[in-house]
Amino acid sequence: MTSQVVNLPVTASLPIDCDFWVEDNGWKGLCKTLSVTVHGSSFEDAKKNMATELQVHIERIVREHSNRSARRVA
Repeated sequence: MTSQVVNLPVTASLPIDCDFWVEDNGWKGLCKTLSVTVHGSSFEDAKKNMATELQVHIERIVREHSNRSARRVA
């Protein structure tokens, strides 16, 4: 029996500490580790926005790392 490769995206959950606080017009969030800031009309909105921005930021880091690794191999 021959094996086959299955390629699919897997989403991994990674807890990252972030700070949230109330400002005049809503909530702000800051992830000091990755220098990501967000705004939201509510705490839940700011937390959701932070999760989205962290996902985008981490995907960008992984993509850049993959591109650098591929250039070193070539």
